[in-house]
Amino acid sequence: MCKKFLIFSLLPCVCFAQANVDDSKRLGEFLKEKSQGVTLLEDLTISGDLKLAFITSNQYLSQKVDIPSFSLDGNVYIDYKKVVDGIGFGFKIGNKARSGMMKGGSAIVDTSYLFAETDKLGEFRFGYSKSAGNIFSISYADVMTGYNLVDSGFTPVFFAQSSGSILGTGFDKDDGKSLKFTWLSPTIKGWSFGLSYAPNSRDAHLFKEKLNKSERDYSIAQNFADETSYIKDSFTAGISYEYGNPDAFNMKVSVAGWLAQGRSDASDPRNVQGYNVGTIFGYGKYKLALGYTDNINSMIPKVLSNDVRDDAGNIVGMGPGADNGKVCNIGIGYFGDKWEMSAGYFHAVKKWSHDDRVTSNIATVAVQYNMDKVVSAFVEYNNIRARTCDRIYNSENDTKYGGDGFAFESNRANLFIIGAKINI
Repeated sequence: MCKKFLIFSLLPCVCFAQANVDDSKRLGEFLKEKSQGVTLLEDLTISGDLKLAFITSNQYLSQKVDIPSFSLDGNVYIDYKKVVDGIGFGFKIGNKARSGMMKGGSAIVDTSYLFAETDKLGEFRFGYSKSAGNIFSISYADVMTGYNLVDSGFTPVFFAQSSGSILGTGFDKDDGKSLKFTWLSPTIKGWSFGLSYAPNSRDAHLFKEKLNKSERDYSIAQNFADETSYIKDSFTAGISYEYGNPDAFNMKVSVAGWLAQGRSDASDPRNVQGYNVGTIFGYGKYKLALGYTDNINSMIPKVLSNDVRDDAGNIVGMGPGADNGKVCNIGIGYFGDKWEMSAGYFHAVKKWSHDDRVTSNIATVAVQYNMDKVVSAFVEYNNIRARTCDRIYNSENDTKYGGDGFAFESNRANLFIIGAKINI
């Protein structure tokens, strides 16, 4: 009965989307046609997507997490590009709307930058954009369809509480909220390069000013030495090589890395060091992705104590052998004209010491049906298993666990998602 209710509740959304798109044109295409010949507007492009989803789950968590039955996830991008004497210039603005599963739940501008580009020199960006390390990183999300949980920012940390488990795209993944300069080279015989620099990470503002953060979001959950930690002078880079024919065999190999200064008002953290290596193999409509990330000992305190537990046995700090996480993942996908299918597996490990660690494991299967180029329907299943290290903050837990430290717990959940996508 429940499944039938979810399916029939979704149909009005799908029918509404189809009824309001002339001849199955995307809204961006429709506006582009109507703006031809209009100064400024003909160089403006609108694109984006909207995901509506119903979620059910059964959970075995150390602390209960309320999962709403409905989620809305939207992106709208406005691009302006003018070409004069072989030089292209313009801007890009991206706005995200989040509700339901996503933390925050409000609309935010996550992309806003100016750019200039030429065929010989590539593209130069200045503003709030993805870094080169982020752009060149590869994970199984690159070949996943459906809701694509990992690529939507719906991280294992949401289920795993304040676990410190990480997705593994590194410290340069800041959702575009740090001001940066980025250069992306043109593709030369299959080779591409990228480099970016940010004076301060977004965490320099969020952590020091405590903006948009609650207590449980601080410290270990964000891979930092303490709640005052932040990053300065962040450099990221990437290089990739692509080979083959999109309709036959093709492949992409990429390496990305990040390096930055670690700062803190309360401790002496190590600098940020990390890298991602990944590859995507394709043959016709099939794709296989492999990704590996190592955040090494980024932001781990330089001085580690052997006495990392309180009298109750709770973790109160990091000991010798601690590192900030290693991640491996694999995904395979089939992308037909109508049907898309994918399966993936994600595994992350972060050490508190030689003997203590937290882990996140996610297995995902998704099926998507494309009614046309505008509307798609999907079903997705995620099995989440994590060993977490939840921080003890409130007095109730202080009494239960005997101190203001961290307690290891096992968390499990089965997440079922059914929904629709509307491409703008």
